Amino acid sequence: MTSRRVPLRERPVPPAQRPAGSRLARLVLFLGCLVGLAILVHTFLPVVRVLPRAAELATVLLVPALFLGFALLRRITPVVAPALTPCLAATAWGATAATGCAILANTGLIGVWTRAIGPTDTDRWGAALTAPLNEELLKVAGVALVALAAPRHVRGPIDGFVMGGLVGLGFQMTENWIYAVNSVIVAGGTAQAVPVAETVAVRVGVTGFGSHWAMTAVAGTGVGLLAARTGTSLLRRLPGAALCLLAAMALHAFFDAPVPADLPALAANLLHAGTVFLAALLLYLVLRSRYRARLRACARRTGLSEDLLTRRSRRRALRPIARGIQRERVASEQRTDLLRLTGCAHGPRIR
Repeated sequence: MTSRRVPLRERPVPPAQRPAGSRLARLVLFLGCLVGLAILVHTFLPVVRVLPRAAELATVLLVPALFLGFALLRRITPVVAPALTPCLAATAWGATAATGCAILANTGLIGVWTRAIGPTDTDRWGAALTAPLNEELLKVAGVALVALAAPRHVRGPIDGFVMGGLVGLGFQMTENWIYAVNSVIVAGGTAQAVPVAETVAVRVGVTGFGSHWAMTAVAGTGVGLLAARTGTSLLRRLPGAALCLLAAMALHAFFDAPVPADLPALAANLLHAGTVFLAALLLYLVLRSRYRARLRACARRTGLSEDLLTRRSRRRALRPIARGIQRERVASEQRTDLLRLTGCAHGPRIR
């Protein structure tokens, strides 16, 4: 009895398998967030038990800032916002894994600097020497893991910038919470609301616009550069990625560096945060301009309308169409054309 041969076109196609590296990266992301969260809970649960009102107030004040920053960073991505899941993963890594591991690393490095340069200089320069080394490496590791876990969503420098900003945002908000709660202890513990509110006001309202999110956005750009399919070899892209990481470390060192005694605290904070913000803004404008130029070139090459490149134009095209099947069809066509455009823009350059 012979078995009937199945024609090639009728043979079942096996479902697409995720690369092993992607599955491993997802596992490391998950385990890293769990470990970081465990470190944070172990470290600060006793403080929360003693100062519950301070912990609650800090959370209430910082959660809206976290949501606002999250929405803004997703919104600045040109043409279309990145998918929600990798954005949440990036923010979670910064808020838990990077922050929790940084607590252990900071303690160890401060001990090294104390023995190397003495307690006095460590008090002045310890933060500027310590944080750029371990915190930026821990945060950019999260961007790299997201790029490996979700390669379709980190395909170029602009994607790396946004994912880096989200990792830094998560780190920034957890750090703000820690400083806010600790401020009650520094103030003597007699009042909880005032120190927390003042700390949040300074760290969000004064320095928040140019803090960790901006530093890690610069470092994340390098990860996006490595993930990009530009037609150039990885070795040729490595120097640019390393430069982005070193620039982020330099900005972090400047942000934490001591200031002259005669400079008011507010002016010093604005100087440090403003410098970091301007550096990140200039990089973003360059990345955005180059990305949109590639999209326009792809639109001309494929014959698609350049109106797809702005959210306003896409909404304007849908506005005259009544809600229903026709509108859904046009919106679906827009999404399909956008996938073609972004795929073209992230693909190898046409020489």
